[in-house]
Amino acid sequence: MESRPSSDARPFNVLAAIDLSPASRGVLLRALWLANAEETGGEVHVVTVGDRDAAARLQELATSAVQEFAVPSRPAHVQRVITHLLTGDPAREIVWLAAHIDADLIVMGTHGRTGVQRLVLGSVAERVVRTAGCPVCVVRNKHHDDSWRVPEIEPPCPDCLAARNQSGGANLWCERHQSHVPTHVYSGAETTRTVRRAVVPWGFSP
Repeated sequence: MESRPSSDARPFNVLAAIDLSPASRGVLLRALWLANAEETGGEVHVVTVGDRDAAARLQELATSAVQEFAVPSRPAHVQRVITHLLTGDPAREIVWLAAHIDADLIVMGTHGRTGVQRLVLGSVAERVVRTAGCPVCVVRNKHHDDSWRVPEIEPPCPDCLAARNQSGGANLWCERHQSHVPTHVYSGAETTRTVRRAVVPWGFSP
């Protein structure tokens, strides 16, 4: 992926660590996005830890992701994409390569294993986060647990609405909520005028 660096500054090095699983494409695209955000130029180093048979799949995936990312409408700041095939302990090899290329950021995925599976297989991402000498961005599929969500906006109190309607907006709160409204102290002419405008009933002009 060719681009013209805007200065002679050292490129922003992003190391994308992938395992050639289906999630690897998302990790690589995220790394390209982050490297491309640097207008001074970026480099993406793509690494997988495996046997020699993985080299062809690694090159194919990197080429495909770059072609998907490099659309004419997007400014190109990534100077080059380099693939690396290493053997050995994945976490140790990833951290070693990051130090070797002086990476500014490591981008990698996680399978989100829990329980016995996590205990047996360990977590490469956790080990990289603990031992890497640069920031680590862990990419995972977006999935928020609905049970953790709470309503952010509660419906208006019927008694408060009745108090506003009966007073023409002069009273905003019912007796039950009047004491719960926090008192704010403002200073400065502009904020004072803003507060006066804010208490004008909706639908009326000052």
